[in-house]
Amino acid sequence: APEEGVQSTRHLLMLSLVFLASAAPSLPLRPPLLATPSLPLRARALAAGPLPLRVPPPRMTASPPSDSRSSESAALYSKMERLLRAPKAKASPLVRSLTRNWLTLPPEELVENALVIGRSLFDTFDDGFELLEAAEHVAGGALSARAYGGLMRIGEAEGRHADVLALLGRMRACGAPPGPAVMLAAMHAAASLGDWGCVSRLFSEYAGDDGAAAPLEVLGEPAAVEELEEALRGCSPLAPGAALTRYDTEAIRLAVRAHCARGDGALAEATLARARELALPLDLPAYAAVGRLARARRSLAPLGYLRPADILLSAGGAVEPSVLEARAALSRLSRADRDLLAAGVCAAALAAAAVVASGGSSAELDGFSNALTGFDHLDAL
Repeated sequence: APEEGVQSTRHLLMLSLVFLASAAPSLPLRPPLLATPSLPLRARALAAGPLPLRVPPPRMTASPPSDSRSSESAALYSKMERLLRAPKAKASPLVRSLTRNWLTLPPEELVENALVIGRSLFDTFDDGFELLEAAEHVAGGALSARAYGGLMRIGEAEGRHADVLALLGRMRACGAPPGPAVMLAAMHAAASLGDWGCVSRLFSEYAGDDGAAAPLEVLGEPAAVEELEEALRGCSPLAPGAALTRYDTEAIRLAVRAHCARGDGALAEATLARARELALPLDLPAYAAVGRLARARRSLAPLGYLRPADILLSAGGAVEPSVLEARAALSRLSRADRDLLAAGVCAAALAAAAVVASGGSSAELDGFSNALTGFDHLDAL
């Protein structure tokens, strides 16, 4: 039975092969739909032009801008690596903290932190400016105000006052709003150059009161300028804006010096009044500027801008650092030393009170002095 089944299967296969061999010449070589089109159809296709591609061809290379951006970023990180590996930088704890995170920070934040660290990382102002310029190219615009403020402090330390003001102009050209630290650094630079008109204009912008700076651009006779100031006083206040706080002491001191140097008594008086409202102490250069204004006008009227409260605030401001240093020294003492010091102060106070209560007669004081003299003789022996 198995042999008969195998033979029947062989017979079926042979019959199938014979059928295929006999039918092969009659089968078409390709499907009818895929046949070659006729000549009229070919002519119409050529006249219509090539068909648009549904999918654009892939680009195997990146565009040139991204290549330049990546090369600039690589150059920036290589500069940062040289700065972080310098022997001077390794001694700073701030630089060591930045070294642990410098590969994870974006280029803008990396340069900002580096410029805020300042002289512990950069040797000169030019090194910081080179890094800032590279970061601007990578970011495609201006950086944050903290970055420019850090570089300005480096320029102030080196006496590069003109370059500090140039950084402020660079920020304005890029459309970046300058912060208070940038404005204050620019005011210090202008004051160092003796450009008090620039200090006055910057202070008006710092205080948020651009209307107060309107008389700064006025040129003419002093009488005409004073008349214009009186006219403007009724419509726009000459006092600094309400944006000023107690943390703006340096800016107000520079503004007082600038207004007095320019001979603008109205703005000087308004600025002094604002400082008095905020309980801000003035420094000696501010008092000297008011004195020079009074001498230039040959009048005591500018001295009337000052009040006794200003002198009291200045005296308190001068004593405050000493008080803070004494408190810091006491906090570093041990508990036993503090108790001993307190006991000595109490004993001295009780002795003074006893002397005052006894009336302090001359005989008792003479006896006390004789006793001390006797001790001196014993020391001599």
